[in-house]
Amino acid sequence: MIHSMDQGEYMRKVPITITLPENLIRDLHSYIPGRGISGFVSILIQKGLEEKKCSVAKQYREAAADEERNKEAAEWDIFIGDGLDETNEY
Repeated sequence: MIHSMDQGEYMRKVPITITLPENLIRDLHSYIPGRGISGFVSILIQKGLEEKKCSVAKQYREAAADEERNKEAAEWDIFIGDGLDETNEY
């Protein structure tokens, strides 16, 4: 789901500087008016992040369903509490 200001929430805007190839900038300006570029880029970033989040979630679900991986991970559980993860202060 893409969140936008249309939903009535206030989003503080932070200026950033990015570097893009010159030909991409020319194409961008030929299709998007100057004052609309920030909104256009914001929407693309939101869509890209949402796709990435869905991909990561899918990978976690696949890992959780991998019985062989889970069996091997469970074998390592015997080392929990062995003291190796504790901070030693001498």
